[in-house]
Amino acid sequence: MKKIINNNIKTPEYELLDFECPLKEYPRPQFKRDSYYSLNGKWDYLVSKSDELNNNFDGEILVPYCIESQNSLVAKSINEGDYIIYHRKFKLENKFIKDQTFINFMGVDQEFDFYLNGKKYGHFVPLGLPTSIDISDNISEENEIYVVVKDDLDLTLPYGKQVREQHGMWYTSVSGIYYPVYLESVNKGYIRNVKIDTSLDSVTFDIDSDDLDIDITIKLYEEVIYQGKLKNKEEIKLDVIRLWDVDHPSLYFVELKNKNDVVNTYFALRKVELRDGFIYLNNKKIFLNGVLDQGYYPEGIYTVSDYSSYLKDINMLKDLGINCIRKHIKIEADYFYYLCDKYGMLVLQDFVNSGKYSFFRDTALPTVFPNLKINDKRLHKNKKQRENFIKHGEGVLKYLHNHPSIIGYTIFNEAWGQFEADKMYEHFKSLEPNYLFDVTSGWFRQNKSDFESRHIYFKDINKRIKGINKPVFISEFGGYSFKLNEHSFNLTNTYGYRNIETKEDFEKDLIDLFENQILNNKDRLVGCIYTQTSDVEDETNGFITYDRKVLKVDSKRFKELMNKIKE
Repeated sequence: MKKIINNNIKTPEYELLDFECPLKEYPRPQFKRDSYYSLNGKWDYLVSKSDELNNNFDGEILVPYCIESQNSLVAKSINEGDYIIYHRKFKLENKFIKDQTFINFMGVDQEFDFYLNGKKYGHFVPLGLPTSIDISDNISEENEIYVVVKDDLDLTLPYGKQVREQHGMWYTSVSGIYYPVYLESVNKGYIRNVKIDTSLDSVTFDIDSDDLDIDITIKLYEEVIYQGKLKNKEEIKLDVIRLWDVDHPSLYFVELKNKNDVVNTYFALRKVELRDGFIYLNNKKIFLNGVLDQGYYPEGIYTVSDYSSYLKDINMLKDLGINCIRKHIKIEADYFYYLCDKYGMLVLQDFVNSGKYSFFRDTALPTVFPNLKINDKRLHKNKKQRENFIKHGEGVLKYLHNHPSIIGYTIFNEAWGQFEADKMYEHFKSLEPNYLFDVTSGWFRQNKSDFESRHIYFKDINKRIKGINKPVFISEFGGYSFKLNEHSFNLTNTYGYRNIETKEDFEKDLIDLFENQILNNKDRLVGCIYTQTSDVEDETNGFITYDRKVLKVDSKRFKELMNKIKE
């Protein structure tokens, strides 16, 4: 193991870190029940070349933080071939245990074996998504668990921006458990899942349960507006209509109850569609004035010290006039999407890249020759990679379906891992026809996509979109770098697309970029995604520093400009 090297910057939220049970809030606000036992906290750990269970532990690790992070209390990287062995004992009250008990791992990278009370439950490959394991046959009042994780940065699995040696736009790897772990215990006939679909005046619930004799209560602002027996998959017309948008994020809260289970969820009334290449939300044309968001944090890397970190970032962006986050090749914790739902922030969610990245093919060539065509049927032919990517995408769509803030998805980013994009568009669009898909964000467009998507960093946007006879989505641009050493991760290395020395020049150049290249073209653009929310490790091109202590622009002045663009 090697110690992670950085200057140990800490965010204000670090002081909120609970070393006994961090992130103890119920981790799935979209599907909440009373039965909940958090396993976040201190576990034993061992890094070993063998996957055999071993009690000769190296020390304690704080779950749910990856082993590389400061918050984990370890802050060391692992090597290829290493296993991380987690161990914990815990006691349950007998009344907690019902007919069926599940342990839920919200995020583990990349694959793991799970043992409970001496029994192995199998090998699991989460693909960046939650894993639920039925442990009903072996749970008791006193329990002992082992989790054996392997993370060799297998490129056939979704891995995103992770590398062993961070540099430039590549970040510190994330190994092991990185999102909450918790137990639920339920009676037979429990509600396994609910899929929610809405229109501008109705809602439909598709309940997965062996007992569909369900009572439903719908509230708006604490007032009951609908109550009765639920007829599964039948449209419920609502008498009280409050549409969801970024300025008025109205949520309807729901209780679903049968004799075995009670689940609380929520929904919103909103409709997203394309008309003549432009985006309409609730039948009103909108401009996506967005920002690229990597979802990285100094002490936790993939994982926040406290959920308030999410909200502070969201509110900071709203104060700048931003209405959309493009969540970049990372699946966030469910709580993030809940806060976007609650406080009003549109989200374009990227699938997580897999496959080998080629700087020459995937970046250099299309940067110099932006209209270069390429046949992607022969790219990334590894069968395992393709199967994993499709399974990952299907899981993402299912995982995020009920969140009203989600309006669309990016399938491939800058050709990285790209294969048969037209087929992928058809497949995923058939699963979610009411969502938007940017199939080839940046370049190497094939024939099918909802967007004419371009990344423009080093050239004038006015020139690059000249001659395109359809609305253009500038899905990445900007990336201006202004570094404040005392708030930076790496004092020696700096990465960005244009280095600026002073705060005054940074703000001036940024406003000039938006005024002369976005505002002047807004009638030809679907939207724009500026790079990026915050500095990330070597990258110093954020609106705010990596430690979230310094906002680099005047929010009032910037918001006035953003409002002009959105008008």
